[in-house]
Amino acid sequence: MDKPISMPVSGVNRTRAAELMAASSLAALVATTPENINYILGSQLRASNWTMQIYAVLPQEPDARPCVIIPTNRLGVIAQMGITGADLYVYSDFFVEGSIEGKPSTPDIDLFYSLLQNTTTHAGPIEALEAALEQLGLKGQAVGVDEMRIAPDLLAKFAGGLPGGQAMPAYKLFRQIRQIKTPFEIERLRQSAVLNEAIEQQLIDLIAAGVHEKELAEHYRLAVMRAGGTPAMTAVGAGPRSALPLIENYFRVIEPGDQIRFDLCLQLDGYWGDTGRTVVLGEATPWMEHHFQAVRSGWEQALEMVRPGVKASDVFQAAVARVQKEGIPHYRRQHVGHAIGLELYDDITLSPGDHRVLEPGMVLCVEVPYYELGAGGFQIEDTIVVTADGYEFLTQMERKLFRK
Repeated sequence: MDKPISMPVSGVNRTRAAELMAASSLAALVATTPENINYILGSQLRASNWTMQIYAVLPQEPDARPCVIIPTNRLGVIAQMGITGADLYVYSDFFVEGSIEGKPSTPDIDLFYSLLQNTTTHAGPIEALEAALEQLGLKGQAVGVDEMRIAPDLLAKFAGGLPGGQAMPAYKLFRQIRQIKTPFEIERLRQSAVLNEAIEQQLIDLIAAGVHEKELAEHYRLAVMRAGGTPAMTAVGAGPRSALPLIENYFRVIEPGDQIRFDLCLQLDGYWGDTGRTVVLGEATPWMEHHFQAVRSGWEQALEMVRPGVKASDVFQAAVARVQKEGIPHYRRQHVGHAIGLELYDDITLSPGDHRVLEPGMVLCVEVPYYELGAGGFQIEDTIVVTADGYEFLTQMERKLFRK
């Protein structure tokens, strides 16, 4: 028997979204980036080229159904994903021949066929978007548009039909809404962190003399894909190459005495995981011990500062000062952590220029890495959720200088 289509679940916080839209006098928001579309719909709908336009509409009214604007050729994708919690508005011609009556079929083909027969096709994406707003009863009302992934000429065309001929740029507003994660999102981020750590532990177990950096990187990427995720940044550097913040070219074979630094990123169902650890093959030198402990002390200080009401910049200042005091007086960083969610850097950073205060429900990666060219690098990076009185770890690996 064919597996039925499962319905995706969205992590969108409709109450928070409605409050922030009302504060900006907006009747709806239009998402254009894959992350913001995913936030509304619970599914990743990605364009296959830069000219293709896909949008999702989030009305201010919490009980109103979202809408999705897609080209007709994406109806098959909609059918496979089972997106039934949003109204469809399609545009452009696309032709599929045949009938499924009396022929072998599957649930997604059945739904695809039904959508092709019963969905009105509009001339273009703006016509479809305007039809969606009209159906919602929002024609002529102020709308915010995520300006990051809509073609400029189409944005101008759409804005021309709005009050004052303007559409409020809304990418930052989407990110502000997404700062506070729902329980659904926190659980998704926990799953991403758990998967990332499990594979990171596999890499630690594989470390031995003669193992190539590339073997570790390939193992990570394949393991992530086998688990249903999407691998992203895979920084695996051995020996002096552990001091390279980003690594895309792997050519070193691990030798006794090398330190190996991991900074590993993946996506699982659209939500990011980002963790890091440091390993030494054999005995750690006094220099390694000294610098790792200084980095760890700064990381601990950052965590001690995390609680609601504390400024992100204060967490940064405390962490950097602690590292400097504990043994690396010249220590410098641009940040000691970042929010994480549907984007790897999900708005807030623990940096000197970010003076926003932490709130319960924010999810942060806390990291205090150190890179010294000609010597090596160190990484401790963990994911936490800010709680009412502090924080909770979403990651569980030991926070130590691992020895192999």
